[in-house]
Amino acid sequence: MIRTMTSAFVLAGAAAVSAFAQDAQSAIDGAMEADREFAAHAREHGLAAAFSRYAAEDGRVLRPGSDDIVGPDAIFGANPDGGDMVLHWWPRGGYGSEDGTFAVTYGSWEFYPDGNMDAAPAGTGDYVSAWRLTDEGWRFVLDTGNSDPAPQPPETE
Repeated sequence: MIRTMTSAFVLAGAAAVSAFAQDAQSAIDGAMEADREFAAHAREHGLAAAFSRYAAEDGRVLRPGSDDIVGPDAIFGANPDGGDMVLHWWPRGGYGSEDGTFAVTYGSWEFYPDGNMDAAPAGTGDYVSAWRLTDEGWRFVLDTGNSDPAPQPPETE
């Protein structure tokens, strides 16, 4: 009887851990997909439209040398709209909450001011986005990134 009860507790615990792992993985998968859709939307419709569409109502963008940009309208106004420029990014990984409603993605970005992605990018870096699952789907609540240092010319002797 004790073995049966112990086995039942162990199995119940394993099932709970498995459910948490599935929820965390579904959060990662959902946020990664939203991040990819966000990047595709930016290439098709421009940065302003994409950032304001994928921002949560309390979404916040952190940029060096500026105050926090909060909310879809402010985020729309803070991003360039139109032109040929392309900010191309892709997620490389993520982390998810056990309840499946919050996730963080991280990845790399490249900037092409004239839209020519066959040329070397004018800038590169990494980013982190925090995502919340809402009634409208995954929306970012925080987005920030950094720039890689500019390449240095080779030293001459």
